[in-house]
Amino acid sequence: MTGIRSRIAALLLTAAMMNVAYTVLIPLVPVLTDKFGLTLFEIAAAFGGFALAKALAQPLGGVLVDRTSRPSVVGFVGLTMTAVSIAGLAFATAGWQILAWRLAWGVAEGLTMPVLYRLASALGTESPHGTTKVMGWFGAACTGGMVVGPLLVGALHPLLGFAGVFLAGAAVTFVSGALLLGMRYSLGDDEEAEAPAGGGGKKTRAVRAVVVLVAVFAVVDLLNNAVFAAMEPVIPLHLDAVTGDGVAFTSVIFSIGLAVFMVGTVASAKLVERNPLLVVGGIAFAIEGAGLLLLGLTDGVIALCAGFLVFMGAQPVLYMIARQGVNLVPKHQLGRAFGAFGLVSDIGFIVGPLLGALVFGWIGSGVFLVLAVITLAAAVAALALRRLPNRLLTGIYRPDEPAPKLPAAA
Repeated sequence: MTGIRSRIAALLLTAAMMNVAYTVLIPLVPVLTDKFGLTLFEIAAAFGGFALAKALAQPLGGVLVDRTSRPSVVGFVGLTMTAVSIAGLAFATAGWQILAWRLAWGVAEGLTMPVLYRLASALGTESPHGTTKVMGWFGAACTGGMVVGPLLVGALHPLLGFAGVFLAGAAVTFVSGALLLGMRYSLGDDEEAEAPAGGGGKKTRAVRAVVVLVAVFAVVDLLNNAVFAAMEPVIPLHLDAVTGDGVAFTSVIFSIGLAVFMVGTVASAKLVERNPLLVVGGIAFAIEGAGLLLLGLTDGVIALCAGFLVFMGAQPVLYMIARQGVNLVPKHQLGRAFGAFGLVSDIGFIVGPLLGALVFGWIGSGVFLVLAVITLAAAVAALALRRLPNRLLTGIYRPDEPAPKLPAAA
């Protein structure tokens, strides 16, 4: 028991430390324009290119995880590559080098993420806490690291400058990889066989069912990511127009929103575990839509903040639902499942900012109403498909093979 708890703690600390560097670049955007001469388009490419590279690398990371009994070794390699990429930014002298190192960083993190998800799933299965709760802790740890990143910049940038901040981020990331390697965790020999018994037709149906199951929950996460990412450029601009001080109000509201997300990932574990996934998902999308309607229909600061926090309250529920849905896949396929899931879901971080900025430039605060329509349509679709996960599980598991227990769809 102590061993499982220490391994879970090591995994959570690894996830938090890895994400410290993730948000380090955000406060330093003005440096990219002043020191390196990057245009707004090139800055967008640095952020969007990172997300694209990460998305494309995740399926490869998933395959590597499924082909080893020591995923922590794959994770250590990925985090070492990440640390090298972050250190490369510290020594960059031109804008193209910034872009190149950001792409390398995205590839490295894409190789690492399926490892962390696979370990969270395995440790959750072995622990008395259960996979859902461990996944909730994992999401909270990731968000906690993202909160620390800007604080690290504020503390170190005046002392160490641009290069020093990124060297510190690289050091933290490398230590997280060493911590992961130190777990010495093996998936063991009790994983399912590589392919289910039975004829080729049964195997083909099972593969198709897995693909559809992963696709459904990846699209849930894609939409959730895209709407949040669309808010990142829009909220500061809208608050600036309404209050005249978008920087201060955005800093406060996003900090509180991330705190809500951290608490929500842990608090929603039982809700997600005990209720039909797509029913809860439909309700969560509807709540997001209500928050966005409040943002789009009001201009008062209190109402704007309330709408955003309502939106952020539903975000972690959908985050948990998506990962719990993928976790229904048989264990020997989980690495590839999470890799494919990451490839699709991260598209939201690429499309979202473009959608938000373009629509905001066209119709202003009406962008919130457009986003509300998207989330409400997702709510209707999720409720319409609420019985699908149970049907797919019958195509994945053999009659003599216990499938994960899912609450019946209402």
